[in-house]
Amino acid sequence: MRSKFGMVVGAAMALVLAAGCSSSSDDSSKSAKDAGGSSATSGSPVDVGAPLPAEVKSKGKLTVGVKCDYPPFGYIDESSKNAGFEIDIAHQMAAYAFGDPDALTLTCVTGSNRVSFLASKRIDLIEATMNYTAERAKTIDFSTPYFDSGVKLLVPKDSPISSFEGLAGKTVISISGATASLWLTQCMKDVKQTLFTETSQALTALNQKRGVAFAQDDTLLLDLAAKNSSLKVVGDAKADSPWGMGVRKGDAEMLAWVNGALAHMQQADFFWTDFRKTVTDPSVQQQFAKYLPRPGKKLTYPTGSTLQC
Repeated sequence: MRSKFGMVVGAAMALVLAAGCSSSSDDSSKSAKDAGGSSATSGSPVDVGAPLPAEVKSKGKLTVGVKCDYPPFGYIDESSKNAGFEIDIAHQMAAYAFGDPDALTLTCVTGSNRVSFLASKRIDLIEATMNYTAERAKTIDFSTPYFDSGVKLLVPKDSPISSFEGLAGKTVISISGATASLWLTQCMKDVKQTLFTETSQALTALNQKRGVAFAQDDTLLLDLAAKNSSLKVVGDAKADSPWGMGVRKGDAEMLAWVNGALAHMQQADFFWTDFRKTVTDPSVQQQFAKYLPRPGKKLTYPTGSTLQC
């Protein structure tokens, strides 16, 4: 399961294309990693500086909305289990909460349904490659950030498009509810979007030339280009903004616990340790090193709108 970006993407995307996205995973057997990077084992809950909300504690498990088609952050692996960098974080949070990294329900969400799943209490929190935007912060509360990314374009190798300016008047493939789609809607009103809910669908549409480009987070597009020699990533990053976890608006107790857990991981350098285990190619690691919080190095959200044109 641990491999270079391209190999991870190739295996995961093949599974997604063949079977579609799993709806949930209650019995994911993948162990989390503790602060030192070794496999977490069952034990006592960890004091992260804030109490776990009683409603969550009473269930005996944490319910997290995750991506299932976004390798290497959240996907379904060859054994049909949830896997990826964000999945490891979720297991670590379960270990903090209950002393058991598998005291966890992982529910597949998309950009278009993750907030509604949270509002309806189908999940306790969102951990699904979600960029912070001031607009989203009106309906949910964001945790402190744990990763960073921006929007770029995936195009065929022989495409004349080299920037967002080249999209004027054309059809672009994007994911419903994703930051890329929101930015295009606001900033490039003459662009027609063909929307999908899953990465596999968008990639197929691009290969079928149903749009001139696929607009999405650079983290995913670089992976796809590494595996597909006929594709390349172009454009300056737009809507650059860190990722945060989402909790229900006004749920101060849950937000405090999530932030405490993230701070605990940052202090122990969990994010960088686990990212390097998920992505073993040193050159790719260095590309994303600045995108991770580490001891003494925090990520911060931008002020004002991240969807500025």
